[in-house]
Amino acid sequence: MKRADLAVFILTAALFLGGCGGTDRRRAVNPAGTAATPPFLELHSDTAAGTIHFPRGLYSLESEDHHGYYYRAPGKVYQRSFSGRLPCDGGIFVSKHNQRKLRGYVVMPGGLTHVGNLSGADYRFRH
Repeated sequence: MKRADLAVFILTAALFLGGCGGTDRRRAVNPAGTAATPPFLELHSDTAAGTIHFPRGLYSLESEDHHGYYYRAPGKVYQRSFSGRLPCDGGIFVSKHNQRKLRGYVVMPGGLTHVGNLSGADYRFRH
């Protein structure tokens, strides 16, 4: 590979990888002070979205943005990679427009990223 081609490849990869995370526009929510959504979401079994694995357990309402609510995982979510399991902060996003629409989310150095469709997961809301 020529030096100029290598430079273009590296620049393209850096722009692509740097653009994967979104701006984190969440604001904290007081679970006791909101009636719009339950304070907990219980995931009854481990589930995955691509290489990101979400553990079963009780997810707590933590924040919201204008699109939906963010329930924080009871522990780390894990990304499966060639080097093993990489722990990440994350949880489950619930749409304000349709609370049956769930997605995973992961907080990465570049920002918050929504991953996969978790609507088919075995879950229920809890008060």
